[in-house]
Amino acid sequence: MSVLPAVLSSQSLERPRGSDWRGSEAWRRLMLLVRDGAFPHTIAISAPAEHHLEVALSLSKVLLCEHRVGEDGCLVCESWSGEAHPDLIVGGEPFKPPAIEECREMISSVAFRPVLSSKRVALVFAADRMLPPAANSLLKLAEEPPDGVHVVFMLEDEKLLLPTLKSRSWMVPLPLPRSDERFPPPRTEREWADWIKKYAGAEVDELSGLFAPWITYEIEQRSFERAALLERLRNLVQSKRLSKTMALDLIVLVLKEGFVFEHSFGDLW
Repeated sequence: MSVLPAVLSSQSLERPRGSDWRGSEAWRRLMLLVRDGAFPHTIAISAPAEHHLEVALSLSKVLLCEHRVGEDGCLVCESWSGEAHPDLIVGGEPFKPPAIEECREMISSVAFRPVLSSKRVALVFAADRMLPPAANSLLKLAEEPPDGVHVVFMLEDEKLLLPTLKSRSWMVPLPLPRSDERFPPPRTEREWADWIKKYAGAEVDELSGLFAPWITYEIEQRSFERAALLERLRNLVQSKRLSKTMALDLIVLVLKEGFVFEHSFGDLW
């Protein structure tokens, strides 16, 4: 079981480009279910992976809140430490599913009573990417969570979710634009300065999620070598073998200064 990485705080960073899920009908209905005390025990939310962290944190804050609104200053809401909370149990990370050992740890953890809230949330990232042994290990939890426990599966493609997990979950597609919008990386000195300022505190998952619209743009411009360079750079950043500061610096060095990173990062690449 992993504690949520210190990834972009929903308070300190802007939402991903095009993120309008809070205004969607699906999200409004979820909030009504929470307010009415009718939220399902097990739910599977499908949305583009770059939005998973923000959606999952926002939902967890509302579910755990004493007054079912989230971030209202109650004791439970004040007990969040970044993306971690005593009553939030997390498996996997955005883009990375939990292994079977982590799933077993989650199952053991949810058996305990809540620490501060009247509820607990078991949050599983990349549920559609889980290997069969890991997915099968969560069947009983999904079907009969302990009292006061909500199980939340975050996934991209509901067709890839294990059918027996799917049948035990309330499926909610959250309509969101994917990160395939088409725009180039920063180009001018001013654009780079603004970009660095904006993403100075971003973590690796946020940085790696920025590449898709850049790559799409370069392909449409028929700049295939540039697109290939971006893809290689994305793979290195997404491997998480670099710290967030190193990843940010590398992006700037390669795309702004023309640094040839393959020669210096060959052992990582």
